[in-house]
Amino acid sequence: MTKIFKKKSKTLFVSKTDKVIQRGHYSVILSPEFYWVKSVELPVKKERDALRLAASTFEGYLPDGVYSYEVRKESDKRFIMIAYDKKEIANALDKIFLHKKDITDVYFAQDVLSGIDECVAVDSQVALSNMSHVIIKIPRACTKTDKTLNDVLDEATLGNKRVKLSSFDNTFLSMGDVKMISVLAGVLLAAFMTEYVVYKKSLVALDNKRAQLIKEHDLPRTSIQLKSIKKSLSKKFNRQKSLRDLLYSFSQLRLKKGEYIESIEVDSKEMRVKIQILDAKREREIKSYLSRKLKIKESHLDENSLTLRIAV
Repeated sequence: MTKIFKKKSKTLFVSKTDKVIQRGHYSVILSPEFYWVKSVELPVKKERDALRLAASTFEGYLPDGVYSYEVRKESDKRFIMIAYDKKEIANALDKIFLHKKDITDVYFAQDVLSGIDECVAVDSQVALSNMSHVIIKIPRACTKTDKTLNDVLDEATLGNKRVKLSSFDNTFLSMGDVKMISVLAGVLLAAFMTEYVVYKKSLVALDNKRAQLIKEHDLPRTSIQLKSIKKSLSKKFNRQKSLRDLLYSFSQLRLKKGEYIESIEVDSKEMRVKIQILDAKREREIKSYLSRKLKIKESHLDENSLTLRIAV
């Protein structure tokens, strides 16, 4: 989107060890230590299809966190996969920049510096290197390069691969975007008001119908029985919703080739699930994933058959 009143910003490479930066306007390039990168070959050709597989390609490699993923196509079936924790990056930048509005854009070094073909010195301690199309950070002592990062940044094109961090999103909307959003908001408001009027009319009709049924069948005038029925139905609904949530969590479980869910049994207190897995290591991985969403009461591994008791 076009920026209104765009101020000239300075391109700045940022590391986690940087101290507080003086006031200004900066296009920030994140050092490789802020994110994880892998070059992988996948059985797909499009970036959007590769993105669906991003989480699985990093499975077992990332520390705890809430990760977002991005994909860059490298060749026919080879992709650069990027994993990053938005909150962790935002917190780190918050310590370096006292004012969020000083940051105009944020980029990965992987995107901005992907064209370098030799080691580039960041400072006396650190250098950057392009290893099989992946930009990595190496000790300065490992290279004798005379080329500095400032030399590269003077020639680099930032491009449009900006990192979306809500805490540092200072992008202004163009007037066209503002008008479009205003029109959409007006249409949604009109639709909402129409729906509300229909709802109110339906509610009145239901009240009239209820009064007519009570009169025709000589039902009690009090709402005690109706409340009792409502409570019973709400209880059933909440239980069904709880079971759906449990089943949904299991549907998100990534099983490896040869693994499958053998059986699921449910009673009033718990759900018992039996899963055929490859080895004992997978038991820990599966329990670690499920324990973030469900309450595991007990687990038992008999050869490759893992039985879990989940609280309902």
